[in-house]
Amino acid sequence: MSWLRISLTAFAISAALPVHAETVTITTAGGDYGNAMKEAMWGPAAKELGYDVHEETLSDGLAALKMQVTSGAITTDVIHLGSPEGAQAAAQSLLEPLDYKIIDPNSVPAAAKSDYCYPFDSYGTVLSWNTKTYGENPPKTWAEFWDVAKFPGRRALRANAQDSIEIALLSDGVAPADVYSVLSTPEGLERAIKRLEAIKPNVAVWWTSGAQSAQLLKDGEADLVITWNGRAETVKKDGGAADYTFKGSVIGTDCLAVPKGAPNKEAAMKLIAAMTQPARVAKLTDFIAYGPVNPAGYEGGLIPEDRLKTLATAPENAGTSVFSNADWWVKNGEAAQKAFDEMMAR
Repeated sequence: MSWLRISLTAFAISAALPVHAETVTITTAGGDYGNAMKEAMWGPAAKELGYDVHEETLSDGLAALKMQVTSGAITTDVIHLGSPEGAQAAAQSLLEPLDYKIIDPNSVPAAAKSDYCYPFDSYGTVLSWNTKTYGENPPKTWAEFWDVAKFPGRRALRANAQDSIEIALLSDGVAPADVYSVLSTPEGLERAIKRLEAIKPNVAVWWTSGAQSAQLLKDGEADLVITWNGRAETVKKDGGAADYTFKGSVIGTDCLAVPKGAPNKEAAMKLIAAMTQPARVAKLTDFIAYGPVNPAGYEGGLIPEDRLKTLATAPENAGTSVFSNADWWVKNGEAAQKAFDEMMAR
């Protein structure tokens, strides 16, 4: 066989072989949430970009991230974190800065924006109640939740400082826009803790998991429950005697980040940009009651009208809310939790 024939044969064989797609690894919490993210977000984005996306699932993303980065054995390119975890990871130099030349810098509200972990969906910590107990006149504000004379009943609160201290200040008349300004003063945290101490004798259960909070509401073991909107909505949808309000909710966000030293950093940024397009974060609401942080996700009829009322960041729900300030929690979380634990022990 001549040299020319051999060369042409080799070219023909190489041309027939598939071009290897770029492989990117994403780490999520898995379960129903992880499946929803795949169906709505990174699955379609991977197809658009021509990426081969490999998914890893971990229950504690921050611990895994820290282990990978500190050991230098980084196996993931994109990681799904809660925004407070994202802020902690950034403070510990575990993340690459987001590339806002690739990711739209104007796609989230200023109050939610991060330089290191892109917020893509949201949930609200809300006031929920048993409809059999209160009928047509339930408490609708945090001040009324604290009013045990007007609204007697068993209360259930989360056994954690986060969200609880913000809600305590809202119940004491602090405006949503001023919550973190007040908490940043020497007397602000003390004010919140005193407010929680005042309601403590009327708290039947201090819950420790979202599933427990939903069960308390579903079984009627508590008349008033501070819980997450997705949990309350599930109880309501399943026929439970439950309802809730977004008035004064504390909005938390989940975010996407790129570990420091990720093997495919640029591809990771492109995947985050593609998977958080408005239509894709809107599509996530088909599977779970977590609303887009990107306001454009609410435009153009991307989310059905009847679903909007179940989402924390929907325009009609977010007006009286507080965005949880992840940076404040990184700086002050340890002191806040210590003060909360001391209050619980008294």
